[in-house]
Amino acid sequence: MTDILKKPVETVGKVRYDVPIMTADDQYLFNEGTHIRLYERLGAHLRVVEGVAGTHFAVWAPNARVVSVVGDFNGWMGADYNLAVTGNSGVWEGFIPGLVPGTPYKYHIS
Repeated sequence: MTDILKKPVETVGKVRYDVPIMTADDQYLFNEGTHIRLYERLGAHLRVVEGVAGTHFAVWAPNARVVSVVGDFNGWMGADYNLAVTGNSGVWEGFIPGLVPGTPYKYHIS
């Protein structure tokens, strides 16, 4: 995990949806109400994907139409940082390359 903190970041990239953190098993257990380690899936988690450090976001918002991540890195406007819903679980997720620890953010849910 210390490698994430040491990697220089030039820019924050677009959201990637092709590297989910919620597996089919996670979704099944979540929907069943028996997932006992959701803290490992929901929230913001530092990751390195294909050599690029960033942050993976996952939030449960079952009735949302759109979920975005907003912060200083995008002028608090989330149009380009929408998350994608995962299966039928109501969990929205995405990986944002270049987003480093300490960056203020919020979820914008509509």
